[in-house]
Amino acid sequence: MNGARRVVITGSGFVLPLGSAREDVFSALQRPHGPFLRSVADPEVAICPVPDFDLKAHVSRCKNGRYLTRGQQLCLAAAVRAVDDAGLGPDELGQAGLFLGLGPNLQARPRDDKALWLLDYLPNTVTSVMAGMLGIHGENLTILTACAASTQALGQAFRAVATGLADVALAGGGDSRLSPEAVRAYKQAGVLATGFDRPELACRPFDRDRCGFAIGEGGAVFALECLEHARARGARILAEIVSASSSLDGGSLTGPDPTGHAGGTAVLRCLEALGTEDLCVLAHGTGTVLNDSVEGEILARNTTQAMGIAAFKSRIGHLAAACGCAELALGLICAGKAHFPAIAGLETPCRDDLPLLREPLRRSPRALLLQSFGFGGQNACLGVRPWS
Repeated sequence: MNGARRVVITGSGFVLPLGSAREDVFSALQRPHGPFLRSVADPEVAICPVPDFDLKAHVSRCKNGRYLTRGQQLCLAAAVRAVDDAGLGPDELGQAGLFLGLGPNLQARPRDDKALWLLDYLPNTVTSVMAGMLGIHGENLTILTACAASTQALGQAFRAVATGLADVALAGGGDSRLSPEAVRAYKQAGVLATGFDRPELACRPFDRDRCGFAIGEGGAVFALECLEHARARGARILAEIVSASSSLDGGSLTGPDPTGHAGGTAVLRCLEALGTEDLCVLAHGTGTVLNDSVEGEILARNTTQAMGIAAFKSRIGHLAAACGCAELALGLICAGKAHFPAIAGLETPCRDDLPLLREPLRRSPRALLLQSFGFGGQNACLGVRPWS
């Protein structure tokens, strides 16, 4: 984008299995494993829930909260925290953009006790609630590109700010797939890890013995601004977004293209502006046999010189539509502390030619590459530089 404005992140709000405060999350990342449990709905499946979540603890009053799914509530809570973290007020939010990556409500059904049960089927219900609560009335988009959704939402917000459609934008997502319906759907699709002795060892991205992912939940939202706007109001800057890309395989309805061609194209487009010097990759890393194999090939073609490859799903599970924004939140925390955790459960890497983090990386990268690859070959990448 020649002549585009520089876009910075000035606020980060998140509600994750590891916590909702930076210090709590960083402390949790120092532990050997994430807080995984066996699912009550199916003890053969591992999950990573947000403990004791209550929307009222994050949002003082929300009369329409009853119309929101748990995943949407997590998204709303994260957005309120992001606005507070950025120090944004009504003047900045009035024409702000809103870009969210969300997923389906797998529990939706007609109900006699709920007049507006139709709202259960609409993923943009939380977008409307958020707009009303925060006073946001600018450019907006609700994105449903499976596990690439929130990363693509960040990319669209980046473009809107860079091209002058908005000076300020909120972007991110939220999701929860811990219900019996969701567990059953994922299990029948054959993507969940089973047969483990301990739930914290279920999800093992890039390990030769990987067999699937564990289900997580959470929300993360970021405040984006053009650099001039952020500086004019004296905002603290967390990072700069320098590139965004997406692509579509068009092959399988669920699995990635085995050649990794379209996914690799998205990666290359991001790297054109981001570069590979002092790079840390925030891999999609689901722990499924096929995804890790294809992603590993893409990484081997493009990022072998990276200082490290992280895989946060080994510590928080797979957050579906919200996985990208959650992993960026973790990546920025780790970059700020110059400490990235090892990939939990990685004992025998599936490839020896990749800098997969078997030990903690105690360096602060100059560049973060976020990768998200979803069902149906939905690919999205984001290039971010931590601010210094």
